[in-house]
Amino acid sequence: MLGLFFSAICSWFAFCLPCYRTYKTLSQRPIVEADVERWCRYWVIIGGFIGLEYVAGWLLSWLPMYWELKTVWLLFLSLPQIQGSTFIYNSYVQPFFARNEKEIDAGIVSIQTNVLSFIQSRLSALWELLWSVSNKQSPSANQPSTNQGNLANGTSPAISLDTALGLFKTYGPSLLNSLKPATAHNDAVPAPPSLTQMASSSSISTQARTPQTEPSAPPFPEPIHM
Repeated sequence: MLGLFFSAICSWFAFCLPCYRTYKTLSQRPIVEADVERWCRYWVIIGGFIGLEYVAGWLLSWLPMYWELKTVWLLFLSLPQIQGSTFIYNSYVQPFFARNEKEIDAGIVSIQTNVLSFIQSRLSALWELLWSVSNKQSPSANQPSTNQGNLANGTSPAISLDTALGLFKTYGPSLLNSLKPATAHNDAVPAPPSLTQMASSSSISTQARTPQTEPSAPPFPEPIHM
């Protein structure tokens, strides 16, 4: 409860009231340059403090009486009677930036370039990975679609290796034996069915499967003269 109270005080005196006073300074005509400089100095100090708090806030929050010290610090910076932000800017911040302005500008450009290059390289690597994964095609996934395409086009699918081996084991011996010349020793051994017998049996089975033609109508009886 005490932390909420100090947080409300910090929010009002350090952010809400300075925001409104900055608006009043910028809206009046003619603009008072001294007031604009004072509020610019204030926001520079507040921005640096908030950036430091974002980085090390998890460590600073463990300090005893952290909210009380933070409230006193923000009141020191924001109250116009004290103008602590102007004092800190003129005494420490402005001389430090003036001495190291070139190095800070070069560091900012270098950091931005390195960050942009890193992000671009990571995005390009991710894009190449996604492109390679999307272009990969699995044969097991494409085989059903190929068979369905053949059936839709009216063509039979290709015979697999297992089917060809099964047909060779079934009809291979008979084909090889039919090609060998007949000898006297083969008279006692019944020969396997030849190609001619297979063809005749297939023709008979084909004829049996074909439907019989309808019988023709009987001739019209001739008239008998009495």
